[in-house]
Order: sequence, then C-alpha cells, then structure tokens
Amino acid sequence: MMRIKICGLRREADVLGVNHFDINDAGFVFANSPRQIDEETAAGLREKLRPDIDAVGVFVNEVPERIIGLVKNGIIQKVQLHGDEDGEYIRNLKREINCPIVKAVRVQSADAVRQAQMLGADVLLLDTYVKNMRGGSGQTFDLKYVPELGIPWYMAGGLTPENVTERLKIRIPYGVDISSGVETNGYKDMKKIEKFTSMVRVFEKSQDGKEDER
Repeated sequence: MMRIKICGLRREADVLGVNHFDINDAGFVFANSPRQIDEETAAGLREKLRPDIDAVGVFVNEVPERIIGLVKNGIIQKVQLHGDEDGEYIRNLKREINCPIVKAVRVQSADAVRQAQMLGADVLLLDTYVKNMRGGSGQTFDLKYVPELGIPWYMAGGLTPENVTERLKIRIPYGVDISSGVETNGYKDMKKIEKFTSMVRVFEKSQDGKEDER
C-alpha cells in the first residue's frame, strides 16, 4: 500500500481530522516555517494522533541532540531532514536512534537524486527545487529526473487532489507527501485531505492486477 503523508499539522483540529482518513504519516515541522511547532505542542498532538499513524519530525540542519530527544520521548517515529545534512550526520544520528530517516532532495537532476541515495538515509523525499526554499513551494517538478532507485521514495512537490492521479500515472512511489495542496488560507482543509486520500486509494485500486498482466 502506498503511504500517504500529510505534512505541517499544527493544531488539535488537524490531528483529530486526519485520524478519520486512510493516512500513514503525519508531519510535524520543527524547522523555521509558518507551520512550525515546538516540542510541547508536538507532544500534545502525538497523544491525540491515531496510534498507527507515524509522526514525522521535519528538520533543517538541526542539532542532533534535539532530534534524538524527540525520538526517545516517543513524540516522533520518523525523522525527515531538509537541510544540508551529509552522510556523516546521518550515520551519527543512526547510532543514537532506531527509526527511519528520510532525506529530502530538491530535484535538479537525476544524478543529484542518485547521489542522495548514497547518504545512508532509509527513504528519500523528492521535492521541487526552488531557490532559497527548503520545501513547501507548492510547485511540481519534472518526474523524468527521477531515476530507478534502490531505496523507497516519497513524491512531494506541488501535489494536489486534482493532479495526484496524473502524477502517479507517470511514476508510482513508495509514498506521497502533501502540505499546502490540502490547505485553505494557510490551514489544513479536511475536505481537501479527504479528496486527496480518496484519489490516491482509487488510483491504487485501479492498479490491482496490472502487475500480474505484465
């Protein structure tokens, strides 16, 4: 089953809302962003989040000790890195925590994506390159730059309920990640989340049996 990640949850209403939908990951942004939350808020949201949904902490060049503390306290179950974190940073983090590490890549070329999978992360998140932005641009990128990869990857970058099916017809990822595409006036819109989730699951069902036919 394709994983669905709704990123940038910051209110109790966001968490209580997504609990009703068929999603797998909820993103808590600890980096500088309009969606940024602190540890106390994240802990409260994690308590109200459905137990089978993984809370994903989103960081940019964060001090490792802060990430380690959030994992060990059970506030997040995955780590997503959006900064300049290199292989040594990821190796050092893995020595301290036992949870999946996702490395975000702002896609500019197939070679850059191939190189990113050598950093040692468990999963890549492929996002749109926009100068001076670490993510959340709301813009798509050309999927021709996604090579065959040896590790799982999330499709991000400008996804919406209206375009996700067409994007998935081009490439089928391990998971999809959306934030601004399911917002209205800067806040999570449950009707949009419901539609997005439904579109992904309907697409999945349309693919059932196609692998056997090949």
